[in-house]
Order: sequence, then C-alpha cells, then structure tokens
Amino acid sequence: MDDKKIFQVLQGWFPLLEQREIPKKKHRHTFQQFLAWMAAEKVAHHFQAYLMSVDSENPHENGLERCAILQHMNIDMGLTQQQIRKRTTPLYEHYKKHKEVIGKYYNVNAQAFDIVFEEIFTFLESKNLELLIIYADTAYWMAVPNEDVKIHKFCKAFSKQFKDEGICIEHYIKLDCLRST
Repeated sequence: MDDKKIFQVLQGWFPLLEQREIPKKKHRHTFQQFLAWMAAEKVAHHFQAYLMSVDSENPHENGLERCAILQHMNIDMGLTQQQIRKRTTPLYEHYKKHKEVIGKYYNVNAQAFDIVFEEIFTFLESKNLELLIIYADTAYWMAVPNEDVKIHKFCKAFSKQFKDEGICIEHYIKLDCLRST
C-alpha cells in the first residue's frame, strides 16, 4: 500500500472525503498535511470531523459530539459523555484529595484517557464500528467501519508513512484481564 492508498482508504470509509483532493506526493509524508486534509468542516450549525482529538488536560473534551460518522447515524452521544464523566470524576476527586500521598508524578490524565477510550470503544462497538487511536503531539481517534483486514493494512501503511515523525497508530482493543480470586 503506497502513501496515496492511505488517503484512498479514508475516502472509501468516509465518502464526504472523496470531495477533497488527495495531497500531492511531496506533501503526503507530513503528518501536519494529513491533519489539514482530515480537518473538521462546518456543516449546518455544527462541526463534523473524522479525526477527533482528546485534550490532554481535559479528557472530557474528546470530540465525540463532532464525530461525523456518528452524526450521520443520528446517534446521541450524550449518554457516553455522561458515562465518561461518571467514571472519571471520582478519579480526579480522589487524586486531588490524596495528591500528597499518591505523588505529583502520577499521571491521572493517563488513567482518564484509558477510561475515555474504553467508553468510546464500547459505544462504537455497539454500532459495529472500530476505534483507531493516533498518538502524536496529541491523541487523536477515528471511528471506522469494522473491516479488520483493511484496518490492519491501513495501520501498517500509516505507521510506515509517519514513522519518521514518531507518529503511531493503534487499532484499539479492549483487554479483559483475568482477575485472581
């Protein structure tokens, strides 16, 4: 799969992206150009995006309501956002209360990120969608159709294309850890 194929796969997954011209070959290898190509657009009175970012300081700002694929399905993401807040709020409160004991080097946001992605994954899975996470200067996520072979090829080509910039992609899976009794 060459670098152009990455954009073509995205156009296949998201038909509205077919209206966007694929960047010229010399620009396809920069992640910033990829971000620009994937940028959200305003439709009616709201923004639609295929690539959402999660704010590192506030994981509740996760772009769920801007996800175009969910908007096209007319799905209310409010319950998922409520579940994210319900699970992360006690975490933040506990950390704030016990910061001196826990230590200032503990990254509470990393644990909150795990919760955010787990909840988004659970929600997407119920809609027969998969979750891709891109790790760059910020964490980004995409909801994509449940097509394992195409996802695997896309992730492999994406990693190869942006490896020089240290950009990584992951096909998110929820690990069910065994608990000892």
